[in-house]
Amino acid sequence: MCRTLYRLLTVIPIALSGVALPLLAIEQRITGFSSGDTLTIRSSAARMDEQSDIVYFDGGFELRATDWSLSSDQAILYGKLDDPETIEIFGSPAQILINTISHGQASIINGEARKIVYQRSTNSIRMEGDASISRDEHTMSGGEIEYDIEKDHLRAGGDGGIHIEVRPDD
Repeated sequence: MCRTLYRLLTVIPIALSGVALPLLAIEQRITGFSSGDTLTIRSSAARMDEQSDIVYFDGGFELRATDWSLSSDQAILYGKLDDPETIEIFGSPAQILINTISHGQASIINGEARKIVYQRSTNSIRMEGDASISRDEHTMSGGEIEYDIEKDHLRAGGDGGIHIEVRPDD
C-alpha cells in the first residue's frame, strides 16, 4: 500500500488547488504546429467564412501533421490553412493524438471529448464534454480538461468531478 502510494506521489504529483495533474515529464517538448510542418486536411466538405482566414469543415474531418493528428465530425480552422492559429473540433467524440518522447521512449498522448480546441498562441488544448486524456498507462477524465503542452500540465474539473487511473509499473 505504501509503495503504491509512493509511486502515485512520485510519478504523478497532484495539486488539488484547482485540480492540476502534470503528466510525466517530457525530455523533448512538443511545441505545437510549426510553420514548417506539412499539414494534411481531409473532410467531406469545406467552406470559407465571409471573414478571412476562417474555414468550416463538415463530415469526417481529419488533420495530420508530423507529430499530431486531429479527427472529428466537424471543425473550424482560424488562421491560414498552412499555419493555423486555432482549431476547434467537434464530434462524438472528437479526438487528438500527439506523439512525444518521454524519458527517451516514444510516447503517445490520446485525448477525446465532444469539443477540443487547440490554441497555438498558448500552445494549449482545451477539451469539453466527456473529456479524457491518457499517456501510457495513466488516464484522466472529467467534464473539462485543459492541457498546457509546453509545461506538460493538466487542469481538470466540471460536472461529476474527475477520475484518475494510474497503473503501477510492472
